Amino acid sequence: MNNLLEQYLFDIPGAFYYTTEGEQCNQSVHGNSYSRFNEAKKQLSKSIVEVDKIATDILEFLKELGIETTETPKIEPSKIDYRGIQKEYSLKSEKDLVWLKFADNGHLGVVATSNDVNFQIPTNESEYDLKVRVYNEYEEKYKEEWKFNSAGIILHKLGLEWDESFVLLFPLGKIPTGYRRHDIEKAIGNLLYKKGVPILDLYSHLY
Repeated sequence: MNNLLEQYLFDIPGAFYYTTEGEQCNQSVHGNSYSRFNEAKKQLSKSIVEVDKIATDILEFLKELGIETTETPKIEPSKIDYRGIQKEYSLKSEKDLVWLKFADNGHLGVVATSNDVNFQIPTNESEYDLKVRVYNEYEEKYKEEWKFNSAGIILHKLGLEWDESFVLLFPLGKIPTGYRRHDIEKAIGNLLYKKGVPILDLYSHLY
């Protein structure tokens, strides 16, 4: 057990709701669900924390965890080479990354993981609940998924755009034994939460 990491593997109040049968469910951005948007409005009202401060805090945290990562996480999306990053940091998977993208007003939009840096955003409200058929390689069948991710929908509702000039990207070399990249994603998001950094899509890193 990694005691430092365990301190940040908590759930933020409000991130889940429970059915009458007691089943825990993630809060949604679809249909008549407004809790994540209401939380985003609260986050938007908070003072922006500078990108360099956020990067430094994450780098220090990863160093304490013994995770090998870059010293320069700020990168232009067009320069991201997932296979090259995997090779350089001896990652078990190209997906062993945590990345952060920001709104055009400077607020941190979301803490995410995997090799899918994107700037998805709907063009209008009618697209919020659109679905697409996607092939699931693990289940070996097609499944319907939401076309737009939660962060993009939240940003559109707030009247903001993505800053597509950069992301913060952290390779996760030597993830502590017994943990997965999602644990590191969750811990980083919660680290920033505890430090008072506003995150527009606050709950995403918990799911």
